[in-house]
Order: sequence, then C-alpha cells, then structure tokens
Amino acid sequence: MSCELLEKVALYADDELAPEAHDAMAAHLSGCPECSATLAAHLDMKKAVRIAGKQFNAPAELHAAVFRQLRRRESVSRWWKWGLAPVTLVLLAVLGFVLRPQGKEDPVIAGLVDLHVITLASANPVDILSSDRHTVKPWFQGRLSFTFNLPELANSPYTLVGGKMAYIRQSPGAELLYQAGQHKITVYIFKADGVEHKAASHDVTFNVKSWHEGNLQFYMVTDAADSEASPLMSMLQEANRP
Repeated sequence: MSCELLEKVALYADDELAPEAHDAMAAHLSGCPECSATLAAHLDMKKAVRIAGKQFNAPAELHAAVFRQLRRRESVSRWWKWGLAPVTLVLLAVLGFVLRPQGKEDPVIAGLVDLHVITLASANPVDILSSDRHTVKPWFQGRLSFTFNLPELANSPYTLVGGKMAYIRQSPGAELLYQAGQHKITVYIFKADGVEHKAASHDVTFNVKSWHEGNLQFYMVTDAADSEASPLMSMLQEANRP
C-alpha cells in the first residue's frame, strides 16, 4: 500500500508546502522509507537536470520561440489546450532549469543542500549515532586525512545526533548532524581548497553558512533562523581556532 502522503513529496522537494506542512512532512520523511526513497529519486532528477542545464545552454532564440508559441494559446481549441497542459507544464519546468541565469548557483553549495535534504529524509541519517563528541570525532580517524574539534554542548540548546562521511567532487569530508529544538543543523567539514564557496542568493529554503578555520573549510546548512544557528557556528569556530 502506498503512503497517503506520497503525493506531497514533490511539493516538499520543490518547497511548495506551507511552513507547518513542510515541518510535518520533514518529520514524516524521517520515518517513512517509501516517501524518503521517492524524495531521493526526485532530488536526483533535479540534480541531473541542473547539471545538464549548466552543460547545455539553450539559445535565447529558442526561449523566445517557445514563449511565442505559448502566447498563441488563444487560437488553440479548448480540447487541445487541455491535452497540451501537462506537456506545457513539463516543458516550462525544464526551461526553468535550463534557461535560468548561469553562474548564480555554486555547485558545491547546491550539492551540500541536496545532501542535507537527503539526510533529513533518511530513516538512518548518520553512520555513527552518538551525542558524545568523544565518540563521534574518533570515528572519523583513519577515514579522513585531517582532524577537527567538536565543541562542548553542555548547557547549550544543541544536541549532537551523530555523523557520517560526505563527498563533494570526490573529496571526502565529515558530515555532522545536530538538533536545535525542532530544527536539524548539518555541518560539513572538508580540507580547505583555497576556493570560497558562497550560498546562492536565490536559495530561500535553507540557511547556508561557510567559513575557514586554519586548513579546514566548514559549511552549515539548516532551515533554522540565524538566531538559532549562529551560536553553534561560533562554538565550532572557537573549538577549531589555532
């Protein structure tokens, strides 16, 4: 039997749910294998289209020609318009990816946001499940060529959920999951590559931060507000300051 919320997965992935419904769906995804698998497939499709859109840029002439045809819809019969509607929606969705301005979205940031969403939707979001930093940090030894420090969270609003390996552009890093009230915060740690990656201005769904400490590059992805996420960022900076 299919989950009754399965039809809302696409709306969740496209950030088309109201805030309350979005939070409820996020909680549901963490415990529903069918919906989480569907979300992962949906995100994979979006990522593939996004990559294709960066590789192949449709000329402006094609863009104009498509919309000229759409403006002529008044001359199409009522029956044909209803038959054409699903095709038009698909075409517009593809054009939205392919024809959007290039260069505004950092692929590293986009990839990390995708990883964060997949983690939230997973029934097993971490490989090492522990709130003890002295258990989580040693788990990465031998798996990474660098080390990092985790802050003491006693008397703070944060709880360490655990961690797992993350990969961006074939580079291994640490993915740490924190709980802050009703929100999840994912922190990614990689060896600094000398390139600064910043969140795209159009991304209004997630709060994304990036910073350097020594030879480490940190990223934080969450749907929590700055007031809830920034103290954890400061604690990580302090813990890893030379």
